[in-house]
Amino acid sequence: MTDTPDSAPATYEDLMRQTRRIYQELERYHGITRRQLKEEWKTVEAAIYVALDTDDESGQVVGQAALDAAQQIRARWIPASDNLQ
Repeated sequence: MTDTPDSAPATYEDLMRQTRRIYQELERYHGITRRQLKEEWKTVEAAIYVALDTDDESGQVVGQAALDAAQQIRARWIPASDNLQ
């Protein structure tokens, strides 16, 4: 049995790419200033820093921590009706 893209574990690169897309989405969103985004993004950086202390050589723990933090920021700032992708 082979993994399909949906069932294959995400790589560090995939997770960080998704995190970067959220950052770019927030940059374009008019409901948040650059200063607010910079302050909010410290949460993502902190999550990465904490996750770096794990023994996960694949980087998936770090990538998932970054993505989770970014998704929480997006959920706080962009209303669900605006977040239809």
